[in-house]
Amino acid sequence: MIRMMILALTLLSSSVFAFPGMNQAGDDPALQRFVELTFPQQLETISITDAKGDVVDLAQYKGKMVVLNLWATWCPPCVRELPSLARFRAQLEQQDAVVLPVAIDQDPAVVPPFLADLGLPSFTTLYDTTNEVGRVLPTDLVPATFILNEKGELVAFVRSFVDWDNPKVQALVEKYLPQ
Repeated sequence: MIRMMILALTLLSSSVFAFPGMNQAGDDPALQRFVELTFPQQLETISITDAKGDVVDLAQYKGKMVVLNLWATWCPPCVRELPSLARFRAQLEQQDAVVLPVAIDQDPAVVPPFLADLGLPSFTTLYDTTNEVGRVLPTDLVPATFILNEKGELVAFVRSFVDWDNPKVQALVEKYLPQ
């Protein structure tokens, strides 16, 4: 019985990257949770809202790499990664890239005071209160970050906490910048 359980767990854990076109980003612990797609995947249109309630369509960012980060105020790993994401955002946006944090909280009104308390009062975020992103991408686990190339295609993702200050993580993301 124990051997069967060990075999089942081994097969289950190895199957995470067994699908064709999905590769683990590297052996470095900082990169192990990243998945890079061998073949970029075209996405359906994703529309989310800004703080004013205006619709933001991801298609408007074609020509730039997009780092789409899903987070929530009630998610401790999300809260932990936001300061480093803010620093990386400032660095990336000097290039052909845009970082789009998307709060998935049901009540957007809780987000600005939360960010101010976190020491990020000028950190802008988008909102997805209706799970629009979930129609296209898996949103059952946050934080989750999806990297889109300049054509708007999904090229990599990570569904876990990321230390965005880590130079190896930065290099992995920056390799998707438009040439």
